[in-house]
Amino acid sequence: MTTLKTQNSIDEILKKAVAVFETAKDIPGLLEPSAQYTPFFEKMPEYIHSDKLKIAVVGVIKSGKSTFVNSTLGKELVKRGAGVVTSITTRIQKGKKNKAHIYLRSWDEINARLRKMILPGSAHAFGKGLSEDFDIRRKNDREILHKAYQEMIKALPTEKEAILSEIHSIRHALQGFDAVKDLVKTDETVICLESQGFEKHKEYTGDPDKAFYIRDVCLFVPAKNLSPYIEIADCQGADSTDPSQLSRILAYLEFSNFMIYCISSRMGLRESDIVFLKRIQNLGLSDNIVFINNCDLTEHETLEDLLKVEAGIREDLSMLEINPELYSFSLLYNHFSKIPSKISKKDLSRYESWQKEEEMIQYCDLRTKEFTTCLKQKIEKDRHQLLISNYVKRLQILLKDLNFRIQIFLDLLSSDKEKEKTAKEAVSDFYRNASRIEAIITDSLEKAVHGIKKEIDSHIREMFFQDKSSVLSDIFEYVQVLSIDIESHPFQERPTGFNEALFFIFKEFQRRVDLYVLEAVTPLLKKFAQLQEEKIKSFFQSLFEAYQINFFPSDHYSDLKDLILKESQRKVMLDVADMDEIKKILGLQLPAKVFEAQYTSQIRTRAMTDFGLKTLSQFLSAIFDKRSGFSFNPALKKAAWKIKIANQKIFRKQFEQYGADLKIYYFLPLIDAMTRDFREKANQRFKLYHILNTKIDQLFTLQQSEKNNQKAVVLSLKQRTDGLISIIESLMVF
Repeated sequence: MTTLKTQNSIDEILKKAVAVFETAKDIPGLLEPSAQYTPFFEKMPEYIHSDKLKIAVVGVIKSGKSTFVNSTLGKELVKRGAGVVTSITTRIQKGKKNKAHIYLRSWDEINARLRKMILPGSAHAFGKGLSEDFDIRRKNDREILHKAYQEMIKALPTEKEAILSEIHSIRHALQGFDAVKDLVKTDETVICLESQGFEKHKEYTGDPDKAFYIRDVCLFVPAKNLSPYIEIADCQGADSTDPSQLSRILAYLEFSNFMIYCISSRMGLRESDIVFLKRIQNLGLSDNIVFINNCDLTEHETLEDLLKVEAGIREDLSMLEINPELYSFSLLYNHFSKIPSKISKKDLSRYESWQKEEEMIQYCDLRTKEFTTCLKQKIEKDRHQLLISNYVKRLQILLKDLNFRIQIFLDLLSSDKEKEKTAKEAVSDFYRNASRIEAIITDSLEKAVHGIKKEIDSHIREMFFQDKSSVLSDIFEYVQVLSIDIESHPFQERPTGFNEALFFIFKEFQRRVDLYVLEAVTPLLKKFAQLQEEKIKSFFQSLFEAYQINFFPSDHYSDLKDLILKESQRKVMLDVADMDEIKKILGLQLPAKVFEAQYTSQIRTRAMTDFGLKTLSQFLSAIFDKRSGFSFNPALKKAAWKIKIANQKIFRKQFEQYGADLKIYYFLPLIDAMTRDFREKANQRFKLYHILNTKIDQLFTLQQSEKNNQKAVVLSLKQRTDGLISIIESLMVF
């Protein structure tokens, strides 16, 4: 892959290239005075400078993510401390001054989230409360929500910690309401904190009550060591059992370019780390990760002890088939060393005691330098690869096209009459053959594109309607064997808790399904989409290659033909469009949900009916047969089975709908955009051929002295063009 040395080099090349094309426009017949290159030159600086390389700092709770951000930027930027202090992913970008943007959700979105947490009719105590018109802004509705929260707390089995996420969210919504009620609006709004108010952003990012109402946070800081082309994200702890929070973290990782994974040396690689890393692997996001073994210098007596922990982490990562780039150093020590005058007396005491551990500090300093070098290299490499390479390559193609036409003009300006005549005939034949190919493309493109659309449609039908990849079969099998622990629910002791029992059974079922989808289904769907995208990309690239042919029908015009063949061998070809850029421009994303467990009124009614009949039957049996005990468990198990069966039918419809949405709202717009790009680039190429047949006659009417003057100008232009091409090639490694 290509690597550019410096951003300044690209800017200088672009500046010189603009001057070259401006000169070319002044040479009659060499370059059309149209604006076909102008938009590219106008937009290229924006393309190069606007996009940001996204770096995600991830890891489980208390692994040092926030400390890494603070240490890297040399200031107490994000909140750190004991417990969970990062309540929402915080993005950080370069700014002229300290400024924080807090993006708040709309009231509609907030109310919709709460309605989803407590489904209508899910429990008798609040069944009519969270209806479609529920609005937390109304005092009466907040009281209903609070009552629902209390009922859920009472009904929740204490050992079922995994289903606490909704209860926590409702509590945060209620407790945070007064603090944000005057800030949240009907539409999404942005709170801007500047100057002395900047530090208040920690009250939002570190407060889960307020964080419930926040969609996104971005900090702009004038840090000297933060590039304007970089975004760093301090993510929440990845060991959450809440599928929605995990989805938000993974969603950011999908759009990130690089990951820094923090591991606490106190605990080593935990089970929650392994689970999260497997999720990253399954989503195909494990290509660019650097691991930090965040050393707790207080915890390790000797360097040998620290090295044992490091070796254990390496071994654990190798079991995951990860060949880790692992660096051991203390994030907190590095952070303190950058701001010794700003830390508390307690922290200063710790810092001074760590300095006495000379052997460990020397090792950590060495590894810090190695990590810094590694990070710098990866950032530069990835930034060019992802954000610059395509545009520089496009500039290189334009310069080679110009160089090709310059060589033809030099032949046309030759003092050799025979060579001049040959060149003129060559241009004429070149133009006629190009026109024929242009007509073929115009006639065949629509039919060819119809073919790729049909192929993608066929793959979608096989995947989503015929279940060739067994996605439906697998989730059906998972649902069938899924065991919900009914015995641990104390509902049989509360005869008024039937509705609550069914509700929590469903929520446990929903949580387990969400996690299954996240781990088993989402990676498979992503791979399917990537495979189709590769087919589309390959199709359009083959079209480009098919029409990049030699237009000379015979062995005549050898000088010009040799030039054409030479350029062809150097593969001066148009490339297929940057698919990621097209998706970004169109806002294309894969459909958000594939399987979503539902608890409809119909499901609830059927489950309750069966529940009542089963309970009555067992109750009567207990009356007539004193030896048979009475328990709600059999009825609850049957209700749980009904919920699972009903959702299997729902999943089939959802899967087919996902396939239809994928085709209509993702692949078809993508193919249409790629088709437009192909047509535009093909037209640009044929315009170059048309140029060769226009304004040529005036070159032959020039006096020899005029030809010599014109030739000198063109030769000078060729030297400049050759020089730019050489500079680009010297900066790029193929």
